[in-house]
Amino acid sequence: MRFRQARIDSLAAHSDLSNRANLGVTHIVLYELAPTRSARCRWTLLEAGLEFESRGNSSEVFDGEELRQLHPLRKLPTAVIDGKPLFESAAICTAISDLVPKRRLIGQPGTWERALHDQWTSFVLTELESWLWSTDLNTDENGFLMPREDQVPAIVVQNQKMARRSAAVLDSHLEHTDFLIENRFMVTDIIFGYTVSWLEELGWIHEFPHLTAYLNRLRTREHCTLPLHS
Repeated sequence: MRFRQARIDSLAAHSDLSNRANLGVTHIVLYELAPTRSARCRWTLLEAGLEFESRGNSSEVFDGEELRQLHPLRKLPTAVIDGKPLFESAAICTAISDLVPKRRLIGQPGTWERALHDQWTSFVLTELESWLWSTDLNTDENGFLMPREDQVPAIVVQNQKMARRSAAVLDSHLEHTDFLIENRFMVTDIIFGYTVSWLEELGWIHEFPHLTAYLNRLRTREHCTLPLHS
């Protein structure tokens, strides 16, 4: 499927982007809303020390023409980096991390560190987060995520079973290490931490002490955007 790249600014703004590019400065716009996966992108940008323009921060952003031109499903997060749109939080976080290699937020392309980043990111999004997302879709009382008549609440039992299986794998991995890769904080932990926080929000984390400890470690970081759940 082909998507047309949106014109996000006026010609004057495009001229400004060109000038910034000549100076080696990256211009970043983040379309965000706190409860969404855009929290990953904001955290990554803060850890990277990069300036960015924030847009959205209201549910009204989903109905706007601007977001429709940037994301085929009008979802958040979406970013525009030097005039080029990019969506999916993991992709955005990875791209941001590559902009600041000195921060060592991600392994360089072609390294084993990078392969492990790809591995754990794929694992958490497909083997854990998918079940949490399905649960939210099928238990949304307001019908914002999915119309109530389309929901299948009975699927939550299966979702929890599958999520517990994947969470057990991650809990075991974190028994002897503080972070996912080489025992140091990386963008992989930002991506993964959001999902673990979601697991906590659903009340499914109690049997996984190492995931709980991991989440507490992440929350001690200055720029952490993970919410606290009672």
